[in-house]
Amino acid sequence: MRSIPFLLTAAVSALLLAGCAGAPREAAAPADAALAAAPFLLLGEVHDNPAHHEARAALLAKLLADGRRTTVVFEQMGRERDAALAAAPREAEAQSQAGQLDRQGWRWPLHKPLFDAALAGGAQLRGGNITREQARALVREGESAWPADLAPLKSGTPWGEPQQQALLADIEQGHCNAMPARMLPGMALAQRGRDAAMAQAMLKARADGAERVVLIAGNGHVRRDLAVPLYLQAAGVPAAQILSRGYLEEGSGSPAAAAPYDSVQRAAKAQREDPCAAFIKK
Repeated sequence: MRSIPFLLTAAVSALLLAGCAGAPREAAAPADAALAAAPFLLLGEVHDNPAHHEARAALLAKLLADGRRTTVVFEQMGRERDAALAAAPREAEAQSQAGQLDRQGWRWPLHKPLFDAALAGGAQLRGGNITREQARALVREGESAWPADLAPLKSGTPWGEPQQQALLADIEQGHCNAMPARMLPGMALAQRGRDAAMAQAMLKARADGAERVVLIAGNGHVRRDLAVPLYLQAAGVPAAQILSRGYLEEGSGSPAAAAPYDSVQRAAKAQREDPCAAFIKK
């Protein structure tokens, strides 16, 4: 069994953008000055949409032109790869290999523009994810498999039944309502483990001297209500220092899909087969 985010495929992730009629209008994009000043900037994506990667690469290049010391944390690489990343040549292919990015799973070189922009702008690259083995353990073994170094973040992060039910619903919908119900709590816990790990990676980068930390991750991980921002705030980061931008697709969902983010940017929908047909077949 492939673990999240590989189970949450790019195509299926697009389904999570749907909302209901009568929702609030999408938030206006914050001014460039606000984005540039944010100590913690989280940029989402639909994983298989090249336009999202190109748009974020252009934003990174613009932000990094100010010379502020910046670290870019990638969901697509494990946090245990930081030493290898620091030692590798500052070139996209070398960095992706040092970070052991799953080229097939993430469809490399879709993310290469982001690597190129970050490296050209002088940013340091770090991994933010837990390992596949840790994710599988969380799915199968539950709370007892929670990584020990992430325990303080978990215990300090408010998490109630409404949040748990919202996350379970997202995961169920994201898997086309085809997953056995018994698996959903473990998958939700693995999602929370990834969120906590990415938050910790961002906090560590900041503690190591980064003036700005940027997270590159799926839209589900940058939601303010359920994901990485919650863990950042639990660690003492003021909410005003965190900016989250969802990268959505045109024609997929109402403005309700934008509610969990400070702002959204839309791009044309990527060409893909029916995600649920492919998922259910698997």
